[in-house]
Amino acid sequence: MTQLSTLQSIGANLTKAYHKEQKSLRTKTTKMVFSTESFEYQLGSLQSQILTIENVKIISKALALKYGINSIDKRRKSEALWLFSNHSNIVTWLRQNPKKRFTSLTALQRAYSLANKPKEEASTQEEILQIEDKSSEQSNVGHSEEKPKAKKKLTASDVAFETVLALDTNGISKEEFLVALKEQLELIEDNIQLDEVA
Repeated sequence: MTQLSTLQSIGANLTKAYHKEQKSLRTKTTKMVFSTESFEYQLGSLQSQILTIENVKIISKALALKYGINSIDKRRKSEALWLFSNHSNIVTWLRQNPKKRFTSLTALQRAYSLANKPKEEASTQEEILQIEDKSSEQSNVGHSEEKPKAKKKLTASDVAFETVLALDTNGISKEEFLVALKEQLELIEDNIQLDEVA
């Protein structure tokens, strides 16, 4: 019985420590995002200047070595460039959402991207027509309808086709895409390795 109470006490203390740590991380991340003196902002600024000076869209390993940032984690560099490039929008978004605070720049980036994802909207005229059409229909309450159709799983060929279309639509060369894809795959592999270590 004393072992159970001891374990419960340890669990309660660890939970308090966890919440304290999370609060500290949220505060630290918020301060870092707002500050133009933070490491992330400065790193993003440097990368932006390199991209401009070298007239490229992606910093290669050779350029990273040339400018002395080759030993900095790719994810950190990517997030820093994103923060620098979108700084004023991110700060405005955080000020408009004062309860939103994040434990990492990665979490902030995901939430910001989701919140600012373009939404497809039907025109007002179409909405009015849909409402009018529904008002003349007989109620289906209690009646079963067709089962929802399962989404077709995309094949590798489908994904490749969609990607080629997106590249063409956005004016991105295949070479640029392959470099970016390789970097993303390396990031995923790095994250998997980190997760396996932890």
